[in-house]
Amino acid sequence: MCILKGIYPRDPKKKPAGVDKTYYHVKDIKFLQHEPLMEKFWHLKTFVKKYKKFVHKEDYDTAKRLEDQKPEYSLQHLIRARYPSFTDSLRDLDDCLSMLALFDTLPVSHKKGIPGETVQESTRLVHEFLLYVIKSRCLKAVFASIKGYYFQ
Repeated sequence: MCILKGIYPRDPKKKPAGVDKTYYHVKDIKFLQHEPLMEKFWHLKTFVKKYKKFVHKEDYDTAKRLEDQKPEYSLQHLIRARYPSFTDSLRDLDDCLSMLALFDTLPVSHKKGIPGETVQESTRLVHEFLLYVIKSRCLKAVFASIKGYYFQ
């Protein structure tokens, strides 16, 4: 949640509890408490506890019924708040495109949780972006290396 909202840990000068602890400002945590997504995460956590309880009791009918009531959440309001305009979203596009290109190259594997729809959609989005770049002629520089292609 901290990453989604852009809140990063602080490193105090004297750590009272140890080196392996992560510290945040109190004002940042209070800011996160008012996020509506936190309530959705709490509902999801409760759902997982109930679901695991029924599965361990081998009550699969109740677990299946409970699975149909699984709470869902959306991250659209976070994206709109983080990128209010199209140009703001284009500035951070490199991470998204890297992830799409990664899913574009992955094979479909249900064991590893990579559904075919995700691979097909990422392939389509990469091709649409490359078509947009070609049509708008906004490419300044290209660098090819062993790891891949780099566009500017």
